[in-house]
Amino acid sequence: MRAAPLFARLFVAAALCLTPQAPVFAAPRAHAAQAAERGGNCTKEEAAAADKVLLDLAGDPARLGATAARHLPWGAPDAGPNERRLVQPDYVIDYDVALKVPMWTSEQVVASKFNEGVGRKDCFRKDPRLQGDASSLPSDYSEPVYDQGHMTPFADQRYSPIAGFNSFVMTNMAPQNCQLNRGIWQILEQISRRWAAAHEPLYIFNGSVFDRDGDGTRDPDAAAMRMQSNNHKARVAVPSAFYKIAAYVRPDGGVETVTVLLPHDTSNPNGPAAVDYLNAHVSDLGTIRKLTGLRIFPAATNLHESKTLWPFDGYKPQSLCHAKAPAAAARH
Repeated sequence: MRAAPLFARLFVAAALCLTPQAPVFAAPRAHAAQAAERGGNCTKEEAAAADKVLLDLAGDPARLGATAARHLPWGAPDAGPNERRLVQPDYVIDYDVALKVPMWTSEQVVASKFNEGVGRKDCFRKDPRLQGDASSLPSDYSEPVYDQGHMTPFADQRYSPIAGFNSFVMTNMAPQNCQLNRGIWQILEQISRRWAAAHEPLYIFNGSVFDRDGDGTRDPDAAAMRMQSNNHKARVAVPSAFYKIAAYVRPDGGVETVTVLLPHDTSNPNGPAAVDYLNAHVSDLGTIRKLTGLRIFPAATNLHESKTLWPFDGYKPQSLCHAKAPAAAARH
């Protein structure tokens, strides 16, 4: 793979920034009721076991490279100076230590391997692979507006309890308001899993956009809006939009993709209107490249970009955000 030298450089850099950290697994107090409804929080022992999986993989360069290549079969975008490439067994995070959000995540989704017996247990915690204050924390999200929004969702990680726990590392979280996180983004995640069942394996690339001035290109980091926490810190940047790209290999060897670019606003379409909304926000790789500076799928050839959502069956879109005021009680 042409991207292999890049992976090797990034893995060495990642290894240099690893250090064990005590797990921070408890959800902020305001979210305890929601966590209980979903099966509660992971225990200290469960968090430690999940952290060990991450640290063991980080210390094994050969396995690290093979795992990254599985989730990024057409290579990875070049990394910026503040970005750290973090590889889990079941997905990859590109995390910006200055903005304290994932710039992107990538996963190979194998729906036939999902374990429906794996229930959700919230396990929000500091990423043990990052030193000092590089990782965001659950306490950064202790405020009234934004959810801890998964970039790669828990439901895509139901291969095992440990895989599920490791979807909750804070490096996989970005601030998302309720109407996006539990609304149209959640709906798009549900649809994507229907696509994964129809096109196995499916590759999903999720990302953050910082274009607050609306000029179609990435803003300087200094211009990013920051989330104000109840601890009076403003460490975590708030993306202006998010995107999801799904891809699979066609029988003729070409790569079929669909890209959806969603503004980070309070739109909350429901039912059939949600599908219309998503179709109105189908985008393309060129637009994402201009917005983010990222060349996604750099080694892919014979690309076919869909101009509409792919068909899906067995799901009626439903928003889970019903709050009339900004909600902090639930975290997707």
